[in-house]
Amino acid sequence: MIKTVKESGFCYGVQGAIHKANAQQGSNIYIYGDLVNNQHVMDRYRKKGFKVVETINEIPNNSTVIIRAHGIPRKDYEVLAKKNAKIIDCTCPKVKNIHKIVSDKPRVIIIGKHNHPETIGTHGWCKEGAAIIVTEASHLHDIESDTKPICVVGQTTCKKAWWDKAVAQITAKFPHAEIHDTLCDVTAKRITKATEMAKESDIMVVVGDKKSANSLELYEACKLECPTTLFVSSLEEMLNVKNFPETGLRIGLAGSASAPADIIEDIHGFLLFTNFLAQAKNEIETAADEYLQKVIVSVKGKAFLPEAIKDFYDQNQGGKRIRGAMIKLGAEIAGEKSDGFLPVAMAYELFQTAILIHDDIIDKSPMRRGRATIHTAESDPHFGNSRAICIGDYGLFLANKILAESNIPPETLIKIFRLFSQIQLTTLEGEIMDVSLPMHPIDIPDDYENFTNTVGHIFEYKTAWYTLVGPIMLGAIYSGADDNLLNLLHDITMPLGIAFQIKDDLLGIYGSEESLGKPALSDIHEKKQTLLYGYAYKHATEAQRVALDAIYGNPTATIQDLDTVREIFEATGAKLYADNEIERLSKISLHLINTMPEAHKTILQGLVHYLITRKF
Repeated sequence: MIKTVKESGFCYGVQGAIHKANAQQGSNIYIYGDLVNNQHVMDRYRKKGFKVVETINEIPNNSTVIIRAHGIPRKDYEVLAKKNAKIIDCTCPKVKNIHKIVSDKPRVIIIGKHNHPETIGTHGWCKEGAAIIVTEASHLHDIESDTKPICVVGQTTCKKAWWDKAVAQITAKFPHAEIHDTLCDVTAKRITKATEMAKESDIMVVVGDKKSANSLELYEACKLECPTTLFVSSLEEMLNVKNFPETGLRIGLAGSASAPADIIEDIHGFLLFTNFLAQAKNEIETAADEYLQKVIVSVKGKAFLPEAIKDFYDQNQGGKRIRGAMIKLGAEIAGEKSDGFLPVAMAYELFQTAILIHDDIIDKSPMRRGRATIHTAESDPHFGNSRAICIGDYGLFLANKILAESNIPPETLIKIFRLFSQIQLTTLEGEIMDVSLPMHPIDIPDDYENFTNTVGHIFEYKTAWYTLVGPIMLGAIYSGADDNLLNLLHDITMPLGIAFQIKDDLLGIYGSEESLGKPALSDIHEKKQTLLYGYAYKHATEAQRVALDAIYGNPTATIQDLDTVREIFEATGAKLYADNEIERLSKISLHLINTMPEAHKTILQGLVHYLITRKF
């Protein structure tokens, strides 16, 4: 279960700053300091061509200058005026109000952090020598007594506990001090809501920037209530969290005032889908294990069969179950929320294991899912291959048997069998193309379009249909989906399936053996024909092509050779091209997902982010 604090994301001050900055266009735009304390936001402005500077001397005359939300000292406005700058003032209204309060006071105490940009800006609006900054480490009793009236303000994101303590000590020493509670009430409300959620959560996730004071305070407050609180700034950081999330966990999510809504939404969707996947995996594996154990018992006494089915059972362990989960997802999108999808999902997962056994023979792969492949277990290679083919075939027929013996209504079952048969044929068509292409190579430099079209068909048939399109449509058919929904699910998952394969090819070159569950050199050894490889070869220099010809497809290629291939892929722009294609295709899927009912958008968005950001 995933819950998000409703108050998460940009406060109105940051929203206003972002809105003003986004409206600016041109080539001579400067942001004076970080607009907001979030590096992901600032990186976006840098990509737009905005120049982010830390000192006013870096800003040339006649520039457009965006003032950060934290504000700047008064003298900096004067310097910018002399530079004839066009000022886009994005200072938070609450901070602007503090500047007004302190500007004419003879003596000011600012409660906050010495090096925080907001505090520096506020200090710069005070009269010369009139202000001191009081931090948590300050000794308030050292403040000298004076006949001048004292005005007290605070950094808007100052910790409430520290503010109360400091104010109490100041008023004890200076009873007539003029106290202005300038703390941001939005931050306080957010912390209250987040800590309430943290108390009820097994894991709490706080989204923010490590440089942001309000982010750190939010994290620290949540961690007091939930020791397993995580602090992340992006979806990419979530991917580095090991073994998370697991099914059944109560997960809370809160975003700081400087956390972009899209990053919070991406993380929410990712958590929602991974939790869904974990639950589906558990359901499918429990059902499949129970079924295969019964099959092993049923062949007891028949020569060689129990051992063969046991090998199939072992090979079926450890998969991600993404295809079975897609069947469950399709069923739920079309309206069914029960375990009735299990026969379809279980049959599909056995179908996958069966063809992977065959695929391992084709690829000469010694490992699958972190364990030795079936065909490599025998001392006689021909016998090992023959036995593995038979075991794979057995799995294919078991998949059909599971469906035939299910309690699915006949009319629906016929539709499922019809699509399932088409998926099987389409997958094998892609496999035939994939196996044949290296033996009948296309001249990439001279016939690049033909190469990309052929590889594109392989991706569509062998991956997209098999991994995403077919399974989600099977699940939807099980729940009685009409043609309009089936067509929409097809259109959403087809580009995503191709992006999934491009990502897989990137991982095949740049992933580790531990994360892949197979040898890191397997794609090179088998001369896997990919868009990544094709782009590199097309744009390679003569020397780079000679190197690729010597390495790619060489069964004795080494880790050093892999490093050479990686260098060529990066130098030719192939890696960047692949990354851009993944982004382009996923955006097509996300655009179509936005046409779905609200109830299904988030988890489908999570599916997209899960598939394109994975590291395995």
